Amino acid sequence: MILTDEISLFHMWVTFAAIAIVILLFIYETLSIEITSVLSIAALVAIFHLFPLHGEDGQNLLDAHALLSGFANPALITVISLIIVGRALIQTGALSQFATFFSHISRGRDLWGFATILIAVSIIAAFMNNTPVVVIFIPILMSMAQQSKLNVRQMLMPLSFVSILGGMTTLIGSSTNLLVSRSLSELDLEPLRFFEFTSIGAILAIVGLIYAVFILPKFLSKQGDALDDEDFNGSGRQFIAHLKLDDSSPLVGKKPIYGFLKERPDVTVLMIWREAKAILPPFSEISLKAGDTMVIGAPRDVLTDAGMQKYGLLPEDEEGKLARYELNYVEAGHREVVEAMIPPGSPLINGTLRRSHFATRYRCLALGIQRRAHMIRTKMTDITFQAGDVLLLYGAPNRINELSDSEDLALLQHSGEEMPVMKHARRSLLIFLGFVGLAISELVPIVVAALLAVCLMILVKAIRLRTAIRSIDFKLISIVAVSLALGTSLELSGGAVYIAENVLMHHLSGMDAAVMLSAFFFIVMIFTNLISNNACAVLFTPIGVHLALATGIDPHIFAIATLFAANCSFCSPIGYQTNLLVMGPGRYRFSDFLKFGTPLALIIWVAFSFIAPIYYGL
Repeated sequence: MILTDEISLFHMWVTFAAIAIVILLFIYETLSIEITSVLSIAALVAIFHLFPLHGEDGQNLLDAHALLSGFANPALITVISLIIVGRALIQTGALSQFATFFSHISRGRDLWGFATILIAVSIIAAFMNNTPVVVIFIPILMSMAQQSKLNVRQMLMPLSFVSILGGMTTLIGSSTNLLVSRSLSELDLEPLRFFEFTSIGAILAIVGLIYAVFILPKFLSKQGDALDDEDFNGSGRQFIAHLKLDDSSPLVGKKPIYGFLKERPDVTVLMIWREAKAILPPFSEISLKAGDTMVIGAPRDVLTDAGMQKYGLLPEDEEGKLARYELNYVEAGHREVVEAMIPPGSPLINGTLRRSHFATRYRCLALGIQRRAHMIRTKMTDITFQAGDVLLLYGAPNRINELSDSEDLALLQHSGEEMPVMKHARRSLLIFLGFVGLAISELVPIVVAALLAVCLMILVKAIRLRTAIRSIDFKLISIVAVSLALGTSLELSGGAVYIAENVLMHHLSGMDAAVMLSAFFFIVMIFTNLISNNACAVLFTPIGVHLALATGIDPHIFAIATLFAANCSFCSPIGYQTNLLVMGPGRYRFSDFLKFGTPLALIIWVAFSFIAPIYYGL
């Protein structure tokens, strides 16, 4: 008996160590999240195979089947299905019609038009995955910024925050909600109902909306006052560009001392390629020569037709001959330079300009790239694309228009009227509404309704099978799988009970139920900004349930607290994918989310701490 206790204790502390290591690796990203997740699961399977945890029937409770079951978890399958459904709605233009409508009614009413759009986003996000909603509305708000007194920085961070707030109001609004509900099922408790937490969630969302719509833009505006106004209409933002000096360039013979040009102080020379050799700063004795290829950080006006002609710069792209040939037959004043964001699920992700044959595929040249306001000191053709990257594209009008129909890129400089309305929009919208109806009625399990919606979307050709497969977020799969494996280990080894009874109960003992619930919410809220909301949902739901059982409180109350707290991922760009998506177009820094997202997280915490005891009668 002593041996069994020691083995059980061993498994519990191995689980604690694994959780700590995974959290640290997620925070610092020394390895990619996918590699960290796979290695962690492999390590757990190996350790618990060598040192099994035997149940009453002698079977290993933590065998490979138990630890790898996260890959087939119904909640994960539901989330993946909703991502595919969301992608189909984008492709068919079903959401674009709503976005165009709100773009029309917002004209001439800057603040109230902006508020109307964000309220609409929060409502839509309550019934579908947040990410495609944000992808659709980024171009709308950027176009609106050009016609209003508000700037892009004031709009895009609130857009991300509002989509998260709307997603916390229904069961399908966020993957986090589904994972909490599934964790309850695995603990032999009733799962969450579709609208079980909508009332309190709506109150929290309204409180958060007031901050995000009316207060946050003012803070962002004050910070923007110190910057040039051109930063917010696109001309002042820095793009990585890869350009060649023409023989007639006025920059020939100039010295880019410490990487800066006297003629254009806002242009930073990051690297010079001369005769296949890279020259790095400081360029103390280097003068620019005709034929040099410069890797520069430049504002958009330098990279337009007029700017390149003025400074004698040529787009340098080994595979861009066809695109340049077409451009020669387009009058200079009619060529277009537009910005396009790489959305999640794009086939360009993890590729480069060279490997993806970008110029050949899209018949336009990529002049520059911007990544979440960071400058990358490398040759542009070798930069590996990530979701959220913004490309500055140069091409003939017909080629730029064709990009509007592309599922690989989301144009950022087109107005609502120019957004395409594709075929099958009505069919895809009806399928989506049917899915929502089935989920609300609970006639079938939500995973069945989600899979049925995906199959119908493919059958009516709202989305191709290949595109549906590409839409799957493998980073999300890996995070959820490792989180579920750690959650299973935490539960079966007794770790969840130990934390609830010997750690949290020890420190929270003597407090009344309302204070205990508030403290638990605060702890989960901190961790969701360090790792991910999905990981927090899976790891803390069992702990919250055991804490509730130990104090005689309804476990659903602590599960719902976990859900809301795990959704408070406002304080860092890694907390939620929508934060990463707006980081580049909005030119936000990591510290911006900490500075402006922390007040929102604290507001939600205070509101929950005040409302929940009254609502649940604690």
